[in-house]
Amino acid sequence: MRKKTVLFLLVLAGSIFSRMQAQEVIMTLEAEKAELTAPVKIKYVSGYSGNAYVGDNDPGSVITFRNVNIENEGTYEFRTYYTSMHIRSVAVKSGIYPKVIVTTPQTTLDWNTPPVAVMVTYIYLNKGANTIAITPYNGGGPNIDKFEICKTAVSMTRPDPVKVTFDYDLTDDAAISSNKTTENLSHITDNEEYTVYSYSGSSAEIKIECNMPYLLTGYLLSSGANDSKNAKTWKLEYSADGNTYSAVTPSKTEDLENGAFFHINRLPHQGNAAKYYRVTAYGGSIGEIQLFGIPYLANTDNKNFPEDITKGVDYRNKVLGEPLGVYVYGSFDERCYNLFDRDMSKKYYSGDVANFSVQIELSIPAALDYYTMTSCQDYVERDPKTWVVEGFDKNWETVSEIRNFLFPTRYATMKFYCEPTKKYRGYRLRTLDNNGADRFQLLKWQLFEKTGIFPVAQTSYSGPSTIYSVYSAGQEIIMKTEESGYYQICNLAGQPVNTGRLDAPEYRVPANKGIYIVKIVTGKETRTQKVVVK
Repeated sequence: MRKKTVLFLLVLAGSIFSRMQAQEVIMTLEAEKAELTAPVKIKYVSGYSGNAYVGDNDPGSVITFRNVNIENEGTYEFRTYYTSMHIRSVAVKSGIYPKVIVTTPQTTLDWNTPPVAVMVTYIYLNKGANTIAITPYNGGGPNIDKFEICKTAVSMTRPDPVKVTFDYDLTDDAAISSNKTTENLSHITDNEEYTVYSYSGSSAEIKIECNMPYLLTGYLLSSGANDSKNAKTWKLEYSADGNTYSAVTPSKTEDLENGAFFHINRLPHQGNAAKYYRVTAYGGSIGEIQLFGIPYLANTDNKNFPEDITKGVDYRNKVLGEPLGVYVYGSFDERCYNLFDRDMSKKYYSGDVANFSVQIELSIPAALDYYTMTSCQDYVERDPKTWVVEGFDKNWETVSEIRNFLFPTRYATMKFYCEPTKKYRGYRLRTLDNNGADRFQLLKWQLFEKTGIFPVAQTSYSGPSTIYSVYSAGQEIIMKTEESGYYQICNLAGQPVNTGRLDAPEYRVPANKGIYIVKIVTGKETRTQKVVVK
């Protein structure tokens, strides 16, 4: 019985292999003829295809085939012939598309002796020249004999390209120049590493003049996609006046698939702010230069951020946060008001919840052109990840929605454009998710106006009041309202003592003896009233 079972399995395996072999092979790629990045190396053994294979396929190894010419764009079966006494995996990257992970379906009798086994995956190839790179995945990979590219009936949608660059950086608002050709110079700052600026000679000097001084906290350099040149050898310098430059020294360097990212640690109000930067690049091509940081204008009061449309707003009375944020009298203040104070040393933080809602009532209605959000000095897991920004017109209306956003570094001011259709009296930032923490923090939220003619959103409610009464009884403040909303209770010094959501027709808040200012905001109206607790 055992012999029959073994025979059946052998016949079945042979049948599967014969069907796989029936696929039309359009190209064979001998592993030993690839461009090899150590530690992988060629080993000559009879019995393998070409009497050679590549072994020592350990972390750091890359097997690269360039100029793989394909007649028609589309999906192809990619076969890897290997020997391995353990189950191993490799990552196959075709051109600009994401890596595909494939795992050996079985082991072989020996590491260095045929017969070989085969593992199959599917990759997407462009018409014309392609680059295919194979790397070990999650440890060492198998020894590899050869690869085959085959036609297949399988069809997959063209994948989105891998992108390491961010959709915004400081160079987006900067002027750039080069000591080489100006042709395609804009490719350096288009937030796309697949568009390349090429120059003659061994090096190029790129100058960047930002729109204001910044404390640099990180930068990304790329020589282009699938390029063996190492952008880590490039040099970045900064200057306050555009004449005298000093070298930028990163705190940490991170290898990316199509470049390198450099982090710079900063402390509040420490470091050299600069408006001018200079990059010396080597190798003949630049895919992208991205700079990240925090605005740092000359000041005497720690207000280093630029002015925006919240200028002149009485934050204590015109800002409502849920939660309010951490506050210890005489010790530290991390309430929502800090989002608008333009001081990099003050943040909005709460250790009670992962998300928050902050709204601000403007002095003058404004249409929102863009807003900026700035990450804090530490704890990336507390950063907002998904959020909406809303303007108020009878009800809250969405003006921006961002999902799965990742700040590039600590202390990074990032810009988000809107498409305004009208002016709003107030705006609200409401986060839906963060990077995994059970608490949140955000350094700044700034709003910038779109000039032009826009209708003004309704800012008053002429109908009957939806807030029936606000009064005290015993040691409680009682609020009665028809609509749900928010409340904020402050002492006479303007310091909030309680804040929360109104979800019931009547809401009671315990309070000590004293005089309080109670503010209630619903979808239709706002009321501020003085209440005495006796």
